[in-house]
Amino acid sequence: MGIGQQFLMLQIDKKITSNDLSILIFSDRIAFCTSDQTLYFNLEKKNVNPENLGTWVKYHNIKKKNYKCILFESKGVIVPQKLFDESNKKLYLSLTDDALKNKEIHTKSITSSDQVFVFSQSRDWSLLLKDLAFDIETSHFAAELIPFLSKISDENLKKSVFIHLRKDFFDLFIYQGSQLLLFNSFPQQNEEEFLYYLFFVLEQFFLKTNQFLAIFLGKYHQYQKYYSAFKEFHTLTNFTYPDDSEIESNHPAPFFNYFFDYENNIRKV
Repeated sequence: MGIGQQFLMLQIDKKITSNDLSILIFSDRIAFCTSDQTLYFNLEKKNVNPENLGTWVKYHNIKKKNYKCILFESKGVIVPQKLFDESNKKLYLSLTDDALKNKEIHTKSITSSDQVFVFSQSRDWSLLLKDLAFDIETSHFAAELIPFLSKISDENLKKSVFIHLRKDFFDLFIYQGSQLLLFNSFPQQNEEEFLYYLFFVLEQFFLKTNQFLAIFLGKYHQYQKYYSAFKEFHTLTNFTYPDDSEIESNHPAPFFNYFFDYENNIRKV
């Protein structure tokens, strides 16, 4: 039986050879990302286990040196460090996720802001990825973004609204200086749904048009209609690096294709 038939892919151009690798976990796929390319393992195939995933990784010659495994498949909540109680972590998460049965609950400390991010895992990714790395740390995308965004927002005393566009969702972070006021994720299938949820939240925070700075994380061709639609209502709009219109349009979260290579260099433009 051919490997390509046995292990279904969404896209492949060539083998990954970079030593720096980000592993992004979505509900339907795993994205193995380098700055040059992305290779997908389809999770909708039944009976995914360490053996067939390991065989797939070896077949495609995915080398690794610096790697991070980031979850996009699950929800998460932020708890102030001084109020956090380890025994209540499931309770915290139940406020946003009503399907916690058979899920593992994990936490990640955000030391720069004295917070704890609580999130769930639907699978034991450390076990599934054991053939790729002996000791792999799994985190949540928001827990990775918050320290980065806090550094950027600290430069501005006014409220800043950061928008992270990705497949089927967008994530919203509202800051006052370096203080995070809101993090939440919303569904979207087009620019109309995006604007509906976005302006609903902005209204709750009494953020009026052109009285705050809106910053999109990256700038990508597949979301050009979203940028244009938003700018019709709000002109104080900026973008972080990278400004890359050429990244493949099917990438579920294009900002994270580069984030770990450039997180210390990305700046507002």
